[in-house]
Amino acid sequence: MAAHSSFPPTRRTLRRASHPLYEPQTRAAWLVDELLAPSSVFSGRVHVPSPTSDRGAADQASQSTPITLATFMTVIGEMLHHQSTYVQQICLPDDLIAQAVVDGPGSLAHRQVERGGRLLAGLFSHYWRAVATAFSEAWDDPHGHLLWHPRGLTAFARLGSHVVHDQVVAYDIRQHYFDAVLDRIAGTVSLAAAEHADVPLGQLSTHLFLQLAAARHAEGPPRPGIMAVPGGVADIRWGSAAPPLSPDVSSVPFGSEN
Repeated sequence: MAAHSSFPPTRRTLRRASHPLYEPQTRAAWLVDELLAPSSVFSGRVHVPSPTSDRGAADQASQSTPITLATFMTVIGEMLHHQSTYVQQICLPDDLIAQAVVDGPGSLAHRQVERGGRLLAGLFSHYWRAVATAFSEAWDDPHGHLLWHPRGLTAFARLGSHVVHDQVVAYDIRQHYFDAVLDRIAGTVSLAAAEHADVPLGQLSTHLFLQLAAARHAEGPPRPGIMAVPGGVADIRWGSAAPPLSPDVSSVPFGSEN
């Protein structure tokens, strides 16, 4: 019997007739690969083990990064678990997935599913980049702050699912809108570990989440956007050379922003 790998599955190990984006249970692995791109805010923050690396080098790399790949997979899975059906249907509508299953790999529907996956990954990326910017001290200090603590990551994952939902509903889906929300939260909530030392470990995630959520609504609801995000991934003119739909919503979401 072949030995089982000790590494968490990623998109590369989940290639099969049923694409990982087709099933909610396997989407996290695909999104993790997207979110670990070299230009990602998570680059250098997640230890991705290599089966061919020697043990000493792997241990050294692990000590220099705040979290493991398995932990990161759990964080993204937590965001998906709490993510609203509305957002997932915007990015990965059931009827499009059903069409992609029928049409098979390489079909237009299949390519649109992957583009929908990149749209969802882009929303998650916008959120975490805003977290890194607003809580820059905590982002760079995993020992003195709680952001990279497993309970802290769980709290931010739960918060992220709500922020992404509200930003999509309000059509505020570009980076600066996410930045504004997290800036408001960071102005109220401290992540210094010493300030939460009296909270029991088992209650820490809920304690942090409630503080973050309360701070998000402290100054009223987010400002509405200018134009609507497309109603679904099938409505987006993928690869179109047409001009943007508005200053806020491009015909190809999450392209480079100047």
